[in-house]
Amino acid sequence: MSTYPLLIEIGVEEIPAGIALRMGNALQMALFKVLKDANIETSELKLGITPRRLLIHIECCPAMQQDREQVIWGPPERVALKDGEPTRAAEGFARKSGLHVSNFEFTDKGDGKAKYMKAVVTVKGRKTTDIIAEAIPDILRGMPSPKQMQWQDGESRTDAFIRPIRWIVARLGDDVIPFSFAGITSGKDSYGHRMCKDAKGEISVEAPFEWFEERMVVADRNVRKAHIIEGLNSAAKEAGVSLVNDDDLIEEVTDLTEWPHVITGHYLEDFLRLPIEVSRIELKHHQRCFSTHDGSGNTSNVFFAVANIQSKNPALVAHGNERVVNARLADAAFFYDRDPKETLEARVEKLSSIVFQDGLGMVGDQARRLRGFVLDNAGALQVNANDAQRAAYLCKSDLTTGLVNEFPELQGYMGGIYALMNKESADVSQAIAQHYMPTGAEDDLPESAIARAIGVAERADKLLGYFHLGKIPTASADPFALRRAAIGLVRLLASADNPIQMTLHEVLQEASKQWNQQRVTIAIGHETQASVIHFIHDRFQGLATSFDVSKAACDAALRAKTALPLYQHLQVATLLTGFADSEAGQAVAAANKRIANILKKAGDISNTVDERLFEKDAEKRLFECLNTVSENFPNEPKKQLAMLASLQEPVDHFFDDVMVMTEDARIKSNRLALLGKLRALFLQLADVSRL
Repeated sequence: MSTYPLLIEIGVEEIPAGIALRMGNALQMALFKVLKDANIETSELKLGITPRRLLIHIECCPAMQQDREQVIWGPPERVALKDGEPTRAAEGFARKSGLHVSNFEFTDKGDGKAKYMKAVVTVKGRKTTDIIAEAIPDILRGMPSPKQMQWQDGESRTDAFIRPIRWIVARLGDDVIPFSFAGITSGKDSYGHRMCKDAKGEISVEAPFEWFEERMVVADRNVRKAHIIEGLNSAAKEAGVSLVNDDDLIEEVTDLTEWPHVITGHYLEDFLRLPIEVSRIELKHHQRCFSTHDGSGNTSNVFFAVANIQSKNPALVAHGNERVVNARLADAAFFYDRDPKETLEARVEKLSSIVFQDGLGMVGDQARRLRGFVLDNAGALQVNANDAQRAAYLCKSDLTTGLVNEFPELQGYMGGIYALMNKESADVSQAIAQHYMPTGAEDDLPESAIARAIGVAERADKLLGYFHLGKIPTASADPFALRRAAIGLVRLLASADNPIQMTLHEVLQEASKQWNQQRVTIAIGHETQASVIHFIHDRFQGLATSFDVSKAACDAALRAKTALPLYQHLQVATLLTGFADSEAGQAVAAANKRIANILKKAGDISNTVDERLFEKDAEKRLFECLNTVSENFPNEPKKQLAMLASLQEPVDHFFDDVMVMTEDARIKSNRLALLGKLRALFLQLADVSRL
């Protein structure tokens, strides 16, 4: 069968950084599924991604779908035949299938129940261009993106996309794959870099990546990223400095450029007196430039920008970047010199003029709640009460400073620096600097135990407040970053380093108490607490892979009757993950599922087991073993699991020899009570039936 190169390109206005890769992967997977479902075997799908295009290229793709055999099953023989002749039902089914009754035979489906009408027909293959043309518009409509837009620039459009679509290339060899999306009809012409003189033209379907290279576009994202890293390392070596490692920024500039080139710049040496993070944050978040260290490991005034074009006058481009960076750092230096004239303590009162959230009061109210939380629970949080309450009292004051107002990314960090200037203790200053950590699922946890305590208080406070207002995240929207808050809370509570000795219920109960004692905004009820607990449990299970445990083990651990601090639930989940894969673990899980199902159907059961009603030795033995384990049940989860696993043999004998749901109501009730006692013992550790 003849094969041809396949090319699909969606040309758009610039896609925001961080989104194009996800969309490109989705396009690749969706097209692969379309071809696979149609039994069209191709060579490897190669993906191209730039800010202005999503590209799929396949070197060898068949022009036609292969003919295939299709099995058609009809009604059973008893319906299709009467007295050996076809019934009207059989004839009607045959006509509906486009066949005659004579085309069918009667055969077994494999279930041994009956024989059915069966016909095998040959379905002619379709043109690959037709199959793809039908699929692509729906694929584009279903592309993942945080927001979509519609645009009106002449022709009326009904389709939406992440950014306006400007051209579509769809080709199989010399043939155009005909379809339209968002008012754009597919064709053969593509565009290179905006600054390329001969940007528009008929793209090479055989070698599109080479065609783009000639027009100043590196379409392969991995190649473009490698070029950037190589350029940065080369420029750093030439300048005699070392790069500050920043993988996130490399990913971002990769998504912002098509023809990347590194530019070296210098800001004024006077700004080296600023705290390290000030210049780094300015360069990264505002200019997307890379910071450096000198040969001694100190901050250097050399920085690198990644331009989207190779300039004829790099010095002029560098000067433009330097002018902007110096102006921003001059602002930072002004505020850095002015802010310390007012202490953090003097600024606390100003927090009462900053809105925390409409309906939830002011930031000053929140700071007082955090202070109350860490003061009331200092023992369980394992922190010095005086230092903790002081850090919580001051931790939001830097929000009123000029430097944080100018560079919001510095909140917390500058608070710690200003605290040291105000002669606060090192522990208090460190806690203020770190209390926002972690900001993501992969970020480091704070070293400061006080920062962890404040972080727990703040995240619990935020979740309760927003859930009370009904601002609960949906599948597609989380505008207040509540998932991130819950993930941070889980990571803080699940850490066994300086462990927090509070259960999740206790954390939320204590945080609710702070809201309710203030009585300045809202009162948090049990229903809100329950919703937040459920939400956090979902996040805990979502982090299972990063904790090296299974989701089922997380679920089982969280369903224990005994509430534990979250780090202990994680320890149980770790034990269960290994246990579930063992032969003994599978047997114990199966027995618990059976017990759980029996008890669920039975409804209310007695809490008392009467030995006098035992009829079988297996009942008596299970009861004796159960009592022995109960009386000697240890506190350490590993030993608990071992003792529970030792019950497997008497449990197996019980189910082999005993009919639980016997006709005698007293005997049945007693056996159900015995199983209830067994299940209650297992639930002290975990709900093993969930494995």
